[in-house]
Amino acid sequence: MKWTFEQLKTFKKVAELGTMTAAAEALDFTPGAVSQQMAALQSGLERPLFAKDGRGVSLTDTGLTLLGFARTLLEEERKAAAALSGPQSEQRMVVSVGVFGSAAVWAVRPAIENLRSSAPQLLIQAVEIDVERMPEAVLDGHVDIALGLSYPDAPHPPQRGLVSRILHTEPFVMVLPSAAGGQALSENLVDFANATDWILPPVDSYFGRACRFACAKAGIEPKVRHIVTDTAVSIALAESGVGITLASPLMMVLRPTSSQLSVLPGDSGRNVIAMMRSSTTARVSVLTVQSALADAFALRSGSTPPPLPSG
Repeated sequence: MKWTFEQLKTFKKVAELGTMTAAAEALDFTPGAVSQQMAALQSGLERPLFAKDGRGVSLTDTGLTLLGFARTLLEEERKAAAALSGPQSEQRMVVSVGVFGSAAVWAVRPAIENLRSSAPQLLIQAVEIDVERMPEAVLDGHVDIALGLSYPDAPHPPQRGLVSRILHTEPFVMVLPSAAGGQALSENLVDFANATDWILPPVDSYFGRACRFACAKAGIEPKVRHIVTDTAVSIALAESGVGITLASPLMMVLRPTSSQLSVLPGDSGRNVIAMMRSSTTARVSVLTVQSALADAFALRSGSTPPPLPSG
């Protein structure tokens, strides 16, 4: 079935007024134009819409069924036209944001609260995605924006069609085994780190590679005894005394620790970034949500993560 909104509007008027002549006068059409529109509408249907009723017409069961749907479709068209022609600030929009654990806890709620006052027509939908799959999720259109990670010591090559903005920068932190006591900081930290077992992610992961590059920059060749992907498990193992692991202040929002901490020498760390498709930069809604996420990181930058000693 194929019909136009113009045909449905004319059909609705014929149904309400009972004659094609009256509908033509109301719509400022000729009777012939109304008749042609109704013939075109009828041609796509197996059963008749109208039955003769004296000099006018009445609706058949098929006509009454179509009239109900026509009224709904025309009302939705009216609402769409009003929304698109009205102020952009009144247009309701959902923007999907790919998130991973610590970034979600850190930024999503403040961003939502920001938008409630500054852009109430915008809604954030958080979608949890593996952090290493964020670029793919954005390019595939699975989400509008993604919170991802970049490591200056192990940069990814630029991806065509993808743009990013740094929202937050933080250092790598050594979580020292509890058995170390004050030994690590009272002695040469690098020597201690070279002599102690390590807990790191696998080398074929982005974080795992970044950890090893950062250690090399610090003059450390980690003896990787335990290969663990989950940060919370790595920190727990360090607390139990089996080795050193790397984390960041943001990671420790989800998994605080009482272990001794030291910023990794060498000024290495990571960036939390917002990623989106190049074409998406034309969407005001997406840019507004990106700014709200940036403000959330800036607003909370000095609050929750614990202060860290220098290495």
